[in-house]
Amino acid sequence: MNTSEKPFVLTESLEDYLEAIKELILDSGHGHAHTSSIAKRLNVRMPSVTNAMNVLREHGYVEYVTNRPVTLTEKGDREAERVRRRHRVLKNFFQRVLLLPEQEASDVACRIEHVVNDDLQERFAFLTAELVDTGRLKGLQKRLSKQFDEESNPEESP
Repeated sequence: MNTSEKPFVLTESLEDYLEAIKELILDSGHGHAHTSSIAKRLNVRMPSVTNAMNVLREHGYVEYVTNRPVTLTEKGDREAERVRRRHRVLKNFFQRVLLLPEQEASDVACRIEHVVNDDLQERFAFLTAELVDTGRLKGLQKRLSKQFDEESNPEESP
């Protein structure tokens, strides 16, 4: 074994594939995802899906054979759940705390989820829960609404 080789690290794109596979599996209830559905979900072409599935298979994240449905390995399922949790935590923070509309909160979470580590994710979750549990969220939301409503409607500002 060549010890100078760098360990494999999932790219943002591969994380998106795992997340999409997991969501398709959950949506279908069949325990697998079809490559055509993956391509449609991620808005990519089939050759891109095939390449990604081969990389994910090579590193133990999926079970994949050409022209057959894709399943997640235990390792792949764990990683897909980690990505999905980061997405949920971030979306919740952006939507509930920062008052972004749901789709915008989801879009921003999708872009940021790849650079947020587990510790930072837990800090976002803690901050959101702390604001909700202590009752301080409503006051913060009111001040945020006032601040950003005034910025978007300057003619209505005093």
